[in-house]
Amino acid sequence: MNFQIRETIEEDLEQVAQLYQSAFGEETNLPKMYEKFEKLKDNKHYLNYSAVTPENELVGFMRVVIHEDMFGECKDLATIWSVRAKYKRQKIATKMFAFVEQELRQKNVEFMALIAVNTDEANGFYQSLEYEKSNAYFKKL
Repeated sequence: MNFQIRETIEEDLEQVAQLYQSAFGEETNLPKMYEKFEKLKDNKHYLNYSAVTPENELVGFMRVVIHEDMFGECKDLATIWSVRAKYKRQKIATKMFAFVEQELRQKNVEFMALIAVNTDEANGFYQSLEYEKSNAYFKKL
């Protein structure tokens, strides 16, 4: 499959919202999404990457949030998420992860935390990329 990974542009946002809804079952408030995108697009701690075909069809998306750590060696860490179901098993996510990991290494980010669905397929994929599964808790407020 022919696609490129690039920084997300405003024209991608509607497709990003559709991807989010298909992945997580929640609708996105588009006016607020555009507002947040505009507010955060120049913030070095919020990075958005789109994988798009030559026809600009979004096939994957990654949101990277870099957290500056002030403990230990004070190395930064990042959280990410990603890919459209109909494009699974085409190495898109693998290439997106490699791209983002390289970008983060250049920014001296040392750790990445991944929030993902908990399925055997997803766990196998993340482990193939050398992510370690650990115990995590969260509460939706």
